[in-house]
Amino acid sequence: MNKRAWHCLRLEVPAACAEDVSAWAYELGSCGLQAEEAGERTQLSAYFAAEPMCDLAGVRRELTHRLAALGLALPIGTECVEEQDWEAEWRRFFAPVWATGRIVVHPSWIPVELAEGQIAVRIDPKMAFGTGGHESTQLCLQALERCLRPGMRCLDLGTGSGILSIAAALLGARPVLAVDIDEQAVANARENLAHNRISSEQVEVRLGGVEAVAEGPFDLVLANIQSHVLRPLLAPLRGSLAADGRVAFSGLLTREEAAFCRWVTEAKLEVDTVLKKEAWICVVARNSGGQFD
Repeated sequence: MNKRAWHCLRLEVPAACAEDVSAWAYELGSCGLQAEEAGERTQLSAYFAAEPMCDLAGVRRELTHRLAALGLALPIGTECVEEQDWEAEWRRFFAPVWATGRIVVHPSWIPVELAEGQIAVRIDPKMAFGTGGHESTQLCLQALERCLRPGMRCLDLGTGSGILSIAAALLGARPVLAVDIDEQAVANARENLAHNRISSEQVEVRLGGVEAVAEGPFDLVLANIQSHVLRPLLAPLRGSLAADGRVAFSGLLTREEAAFCRWVTEAKLEVDTVLKKEAWICVVARNSGGQFD
């Protein structure tokens, strides 16, 4: 079987600009990014799907244009990375991540010690998004911890590695439906569920998007997806919520807050709270009912 290939753009930027450039890469469709700090400089490696899924030349042009606006004329290197190379390279950078005081995400080769009430989500690096290292995933985990109550019905839209579904199940959600339009993500999510000893009765993983979800209503929906993908899904997601259900929208940049909250309101959802970390936000909205607590 042919190995799946990915494009990697590499560039060195001033450390003060690294967060902005990383956010741009995700905004332009990056499925993974690593950063190596060296004093006042940061080496960034941004991974993108191969053509035709990604217009790499267009991504390079846009990054060059945005860097020029900051007065930076930086070379952007390009290489093709096979899937097995990705996994080996990421191992060098992985460490346990405490998304909250209760939830830790860790790779299998680094064990963690837990206190009473804490949960560990084991995720090994694959090409599916969601290893706990990115702010948008951490914010969604924070929203999950704050909103979820045992026995709630949960939908994980764009599950990626399955990290949010695993955390939801470990926190007592029943049942959980996880969907993704990418076949490899679906396979990776099922693999991670098995590693975490989560049964298919607890979490069902399904290929597809909103159209694949006939069940409902859901008490909590998790959607860690870019804003341009989320916008047309707002009305369908509202229709999938229970009367007092909530939805956590992550994968959003701080500069998108005003526009996205307006879209949420137009979809007849009510913004409960906005969680923030670095350049990223998670908008928690509700259908109706009690206050966020």
